Amino acid sequence: MGFIKFTKGTSLSNKDRKALQKLLTDEKKKLQSALKDVDASLSMLGGSKKKAKKKK
Repeated sequence: MGFIKFTKGTSLSNKDRKALQKLLTDEKKKLQSALKDVDASLSMLGGSKKKAKKKK
């Protein structure tokens, strides 16, 4: 997603505001699902490290 910068005094039409809100909501959902994948990977790595320490 590209970065959108708004300057002071910038106003959006209702149509643009709704479109931007929808876009950002979709991006938020994508990021949240990616974050869940990352968390799952980290927990697996953390679990394997703990098991390795116990074996020593």
